[in-house]
Amino acid sequence: MIAEAFFERSLNHLLRQSPGATAALVRHAGCSVRFDLTLAQFDFRIADDGCFSEAGVETPDAVIRPTPALVSRLPFFGRDALRHADYSGDPALLATLDRVFRQLNWDVEADLAPLVGDIAAHRLHAHGRDTLAGMAQAAAALGRNASEYAVEEAELMARAVDVARFNRDVDTLADDVARLDARLRVLKAGDA
Repeated sequence: MIAEAFFERSLNHLLRQSPGATAALVRHAGCSVRFDLTLAQFDFRIADDGCFSEAGVETPDAVIRPTPALVSRLPFFGRDALRHADYSGDPALLATLDRVFRQLNWDVEADLAPLVGDIAAHRLHAHGRDTLAGMAQAAAALGRNASEYAVEEAELMARAVDVARFNRDVDTLADDVARLDARLRVLKAGDA
């Protein structure tokens, strides 16, 4: 399958670019991992060199399933978004995979340099990084503006100050009711 071969090559490329990643996976050579992407499932075995190789697997040792939270965070949070995936299977293998995936780091400049040269690769990488950072800032600003509009302009939500004031007033009222109740009990006890 073309998609599975592309996924395997890409993942192994990242593993080779990240120091110690393949060495950490060598301990789990022969174990199987399924990447369940809902529309497609990719089954791999960990080879003796610590890389992934395509394999048909009945019951995988570990399953990694992305969640909507992971998909929505991936463009902005990169590797940190991986903690939002669903993991199941062998705990030792999953712990190693988690550690390895956290250290994966794509060296974009190294991959672009043979195609466009070192200087152009550096500039393209810097431009891409700045563009992604700008998009993340724009998304954060949009979120802040939308919440401010919902609170201040449309009055769809209460302001934090108003909620705190309301809670304080409720607490004061509850204390007053408790004191009044205690006084009424004392008065009833005195009449009896």
